[in-house]
Order: sequence, then C-alpha cells, then structure tokens
Amino acid sequence: DEYIFKLNKATTTSKYWICAHTACSAKIHTNTNNQLTKMTDEHSHVPEKETIVVREFREKIKQRAIEETTPIPRIYDEECAKAMLSTAAIAVLPSEREISKPLLSLSLY
Repeated sequence: DEYIFKLNKATTTSKYWICAHTACSAKIHTNTNNQLTKMTDEHSHVPEKETIVVREFREKIKQRAIEETTPIPRIYDEECAKAMLSTAAIAVLPSEREISKPLLSLSLY
C-alpha cells in the first residue's frame, strides 16, 4: 500500500515488520513467504510512493553500473528517459552527481 516497512524480528514461521517512518506505530506480520498475516495500528502519515519509486530508480542504476561499462551519467540519463516519473517523484529524485558518488566505489572493484 505504498508504505515502507523494515524488518524488526524474524522467527522460523513469521516476520515482524515496523513502519520505517519513525513517528508511526503501524506494524505488520508476514509469514516466511512475505504474505500478510496481521496488521496493527494505522499509519500516521501519507503513503511514500515517491520514496519507493526513487529507491527502485536508484536500484536500476546501481545494477546497470555493476553489470555494464556504460558511464554512470549516461546510465542516469537513459533511466530518466525510460522512467515514467510523477512530478512529485522528480522533485525528490537525487541528481546524477548524488547517485554517482556511492556508485563509483562499486565500479572500482
């Protein structure tokens, strides 16, 4: 539902997740196949669709930087052209320079 959770605890049968938004008390439980089994509390903030879109965008660039010899600025430009980003997602999208710095260390290995 366009919210971000982080894993808080895992057992052999269940995973316990908490909302990544620190002020929110929403929690979910899933089975080991990540199927929702229980939800507690409501979110105290709006969905984080743009954050999710940006994470996916960054991951595409990262994967391409690892697998290809294409320069990162070119990868960034190509992925921007392919992505169907909303105005809100574009507003929070990091610049090519912000994305390149951490990726440059990956491409050195």
